Amino acid sequence: MKSEPQHKVKLETTVTNLKGVALLFFTHAHHGLVPIYRYWNAGSHDHFYTANAAEIGAVAQGVTGNHGYTCEGVLGYLSPHEFPGSVPIYRYYKENTKDHFYTVNVAEIGTTHQGHEGNHGYKCEGVLGHAYPADHHVNPVFRYYKEDTKDHFYTTNAGEIGTVVSGAVGNHGYKSEGTAFHIFTHHHHGLVPVYRYWHPGNNDHFYTANAGEIGTTTTGHSGNHGYSCEGVLGYVSATEFFGSIPVYRYWQAGNHDHFYTTNSAEIGTTHQGHTGNHGYSCEGVLGYVPHH
Repeated sequence: MKSEPQHKVKLETTVTNLKGVALLFFTHAHHGLVPIYRYWNAGSHDHFYTANAAEIGAVAQGVTGNHGYTCEGVLGYLSPHEFPGSVPIYRYYKENTKDHFYTVNVAEIGTTHQGHEGNHGYKCEGVLGHAYPADHHVNPVFRYYKEDTKDHFYTTNAGEIGTVVSGAVGNHGYKSEGTAFHIFTHHHHGLVPVYRYWHPGNNDHFYTANAGEIGTTTTGHSGNHGYSCEGVLGYVSATEFFGSIPVYRYWQAGNHDHFYTTNSAEIGTTHQGHTGNHGYSCEGVLGYVPHH
């Protein structure tokens, strides 16, 4: 028999529940996010969370509102809509114990239909909001430059070059230029893989989320323009999401070098087709990544 879910789930800002890490909230307000208010009912010993301030009617800490719930402040921020990499947080209520329960695991209660009753007598009250799942992970993407071949190289594997100290020279003559950005490590809804390619003739590393550009995604296979696939760097969103930043892609025809940065000031233009600093022309956006 399945054990009853850990009721009185007390979500922390990180966010955890009594069984461990449950999901990840945004800690700061961004455009399009909404605050999640936290309440406590001393009579029923129930914590309640909502994005709808009108349900309790109090948003000031320590003030008691409807149904005997006292505001304990803002837990964090969520999106009212789905976004790349997100999962919905379902809200349930059990009438006889006066207990609210929140989970991203649909199987715990067995229904996501508002008003329907599922396992352990909990009735679905809809979606609290959308957040990152607990297994949401990102890796730093390290940036290197090899002066004699004019090649910028990006990898999440620090062992390839052997150093992440900015200015230090490592394997194959590549000098570390620090961390370029952070990239998703796993595929989630709304994310796409970034493929890594190598052109031995031009000594150029190339990264794209558009598999059609080179025409192969099989490691070791050669495709268009003489580029060979070296696998997947990580995952990005093709569209903006809350707290995201764009990774700009540039091309230097003279050096046959592709360059990627989140700092638009490095090249000085983000307009596709325009040439900026150091002779690099903007080729648009590789994708959108979390801001770290």
